[in-house]
Amino acid sequence: MAKSTAPPNRHRSAGEGSVYQSADGRRWRGAVTWTEPDGTRHRRIVSAPTSGEARDRLDALRRELRLGTIAPAGQTLTVADYLAEWIERERVRVRPATWRSREMHVRCYLAPALGRVTLARLKPPDVERALAAFLASGRPQRPGERGRPAGAISPRTVLHIRATLRRALSDAVRDVLVGRNAAGDARPPYVPHRPVAYLSAPDVRRLLAATADDEYGPIFALAVSTGLRLGELLGLSWADLGPDGVTLTVRQSLALTHDGGYALAQPKSARSRRTIPLPALARNALRRQQERQDAAREAAGTAWQNRDGIVFTDAVGRPLRPFTVSAAFRRARSTAGIPSLPFHDLRHSAATMMLAEGVPLAVISEWLGHASVAITAAHYAAVVPQLRLEAAAAMDRALLESNGG
Repeated sequence: MAKSTAPPNRHRSAGEGSVYQSADGRRWRGAVTWTEPDGTRHRRIVSAPTSGEARDRLDALRRELRLGTIAPAGQTLTVADYLAEWIERERVRVRPATWRSREMHVRCYLAPALGRVTLARLKPPDVERALAAFLASGRPQRPGERGRPAGAISPRTVLHIRATLRRALSDAVRDVLVGRNAAGDARPPYVPHRPVAYLSAPDVRRLLAATADDEYGPIFALAVSTGLRLGELLGLSWADLGPDGVTLTVRQSLALTHDGGYALAQPKSARSRRTIPLPALARNALRRQQERQDAAREAAGTAWQNRDGIVFTDAVGRPLRPFTVSAAFRRARSTAGIPSLPFHDLRHSAATMMLAEGVPLAVISEWLGHASVAITAAHYAAVVPQLRLEAAAAMDRALLESNGG
């Protein structure tokens, strides 16, 4: 038998390091692990586009280790300091409303609970304990803050907070500040199933009847007959209506800005940009709104400010604010004697009524601007009782006919 020419196996000495290719095959990485005199183990990682460059960087890292000038990445950087820097970078990468939500997660929850922990020492159990504390007692109290902390928050909100931390630590892993994503490895909180709330067709009819002469009646009617999101309704312009008046194209949305104001922006996603047919109820509502706006423009005179041709405006032509419409809907709900639901559930009501009338899920998904049919199915497929009854009746018909019954 021929002798093997492979070099003999040998153990790498402490601090020698290793070079390996990333899982996606795009980068080469070098890693060095060493133990301090006090027994503390450290690990540093370098990254490069080629194996040769990775080896050069690893050699430089080993030289620093021999000279005693190397400092463990993230060893002195705290979670609070890293998140403060990360959230500012995030400002230019996401929509303002998304950024404000993540900034609130960092400022009110993550920094107070985990901020003093060194980034490199953050472990999954640390994250799990923080999430459990949020569920039990709400927001941690920040240093120097007076009063009692906020009350417990919902599991879904805690899930969103974990998602923000997971995204931040994913960037830290990419930047080779840490070797693992502690939030990604932490077990998420249990989120109980929350069925979609919606108004029944009789409730919708009561709402429309009670608000027929209300100044906000047209926006309620358009919401429940088209399923548009509130931001899409408030960003709607007269130019978005088709020339024949029977279609509507969603091109923009009234969205939150970084400074807490509102401005017209692109729709939520590419699928949100869509053209839908307008039911007669919606066309009538838009005609009523056009008449109201014409009267308001005449009354305002030179004070009129609607230069973008927005459909739903206040008395001087400024776009309505979401909280104004939500407050008006709460009043209308009370007047009509219908269940206590937020304005957004008018969108759910539109979807469930279409389902009840046999409109295919794929059509409803496109109509609502969902990212996929799977999202539509997860939200609405099981919320209409009459659909389940019809399914049972269809099964009976199929079985009875097949048996000659």
